[in-house]
Amino acid sequence: MEAIRQIQTVENGTVHIQLPELFWGREVEIIVLPAPQSIQPVKSSHSLRGCLKQYAQPDLIAQEPDAWPVTASEKHEPR
Repeated sequence: MEAIRQIQTVENGTVHIQLPELFWGREVEIIVLPAPQSIQPVKSSHSLRGCLKQYAQPDLIAQEPDAWPVTASEKHEPR
């Protein structure tokens, strides 16, 4: 589906949109929404380090280096 998005200022109750030939002779749906007044910039974080520290279980931290091999062997070892 092809879509066109434009932000224009309404002058005397009208807006003008020039459509490409792809739309000529076809039925189109027109939806008008007010544009947001101010766009807040998203704060970019370069690292997610520490974002899950609230879920840490200090008593299990010592087991972390061996956690993957132990779990993989439990799941995939022949019984």
